[in-house]
Amino acid sequence: MIHGDILRQFYDDLLGDVARKIQISRTAYEEAVRHFNVVSAFIHEETSGLSHLDPVIYPQGSFRMASTISAYDDREDYDIDLLLELDINRFAAPEAVLETIASALRKAQGRLKFKSLEVKKRCVTLWYENMHLDITPAVLIPGRQARVIGIFDTHPDRPDHALANPEGFAIWFDDMVRPGVVMDSIKVRASTVPVPQQKPAELKTTRLLTVQLLKRFRDIRCDARDYDRMPSVLLSKIAAEAPPGRGLLANLRSAAQYMAPIVGRPLHVENPACREDLLSDRWPKKAVSQRMLAEDLNHLVTKLDDLLAEGTQLEKKQIIRDLFGENAAAEGYRLAAERAAAKSREGAFGIAAGGGAAGAGTSAKSTVAPKHRFYGDPE
Repeated sequence: MIHGDILRQFYDDLLGDVARKIQISRTAYEEAVRHFNVVSAFIHEETSGLSHLDPVIYPQGSFRMASTISAYDDREDYDIDLLLELDINRFAAPEAVLETIASALRKAQGRLKFKSLEVKKRCVTLWYENMHLDITPAVLIPGRQARVIGIFDTHPDRPDHALANPEGFAIWFDDMVRPGVVMDSIKVRASTVPVPQQKPAELKTTRLLTVQLLKRFRDIRCDARDYDRMPSVLLSKIAAEAPPGRGLLANLRSAAQYMAPIVGRPLHVENPACREDLLSDRWPKKAVSQRMLAEDLNHLVTKLDDLLAEGTQLEKKQIIRDLFGENAAAEGYRLAAERAAAKSREGAFGIAAGGGAAGAGTSAKSTVAPKHRFYGDPE
């Protein structure tokens, strides 16, 4: 029988390889950054018709928090969320503000190279071949903590000028998933704040990889069972507060077990950086989605336990495939086989990816927390 610590380390490494597979590619990331830079440069030019509004544009959401994942069917259809702060009346009509942004961007379609433009409830979306930019206009609120903004929202069930603080949430999230790390704090008040440099999976903490694996699991289960996805910011907030586990598998199990009862009951989740910013205001669209997600999270806990129970590696591979997708599972087991072969050559004992024994226990991978730059005025 394989020793428990060796078995856990095998699956910690395997899940790390799965997490590495679900990162967006460097090519895709750099493409997104190029589009962002071109849009940013245009907005600040006088010809855009926006430069006199003192625009400040910066990333928010998954790109900002380094938790973006690729689509599980390997389509490179992903987005970068941007905030566009403007010096305008906070209580201006949302429709007029969104149309002002849309009109400015439409006239530069040839230069910006987007395929189409869509005005949504609170943002303007630029569609490209394999991705899209969501540009959300906002107003910086004076007298509040850094980066509290007013959002222009045309949705009939939400307030038109709601307060939000995506940057404040990102800073809170950084502190939760990278505890004890001294991060760079650079005072910036620039009109364009660059997209953070992409970090490979091996430079991300276990807790950050846990959030990414949960997002991949959510996408697969929601599509398979046909219920609306919990927004990433809401998932990230709840998962970041879960008790930590020892290793990636234990962290993932702890987060899923912690989340299941929370998502199954009525939600009122605030942004810790702005109490008026309700992260649960757009989910669920149907109450059944909460019950189904809670069921799926409990299913995830059960299946993670099954990985450590008796059974063949063929059965375990099917579990990984069902939880995180065919391609991610295949890549994880390919790398696991390479590690097992290397350990076998060294004459140690371990677990072979196809079932059976090969090599001695693997040592834990060290995780280096990436440096981080805060955006906006730190005061």
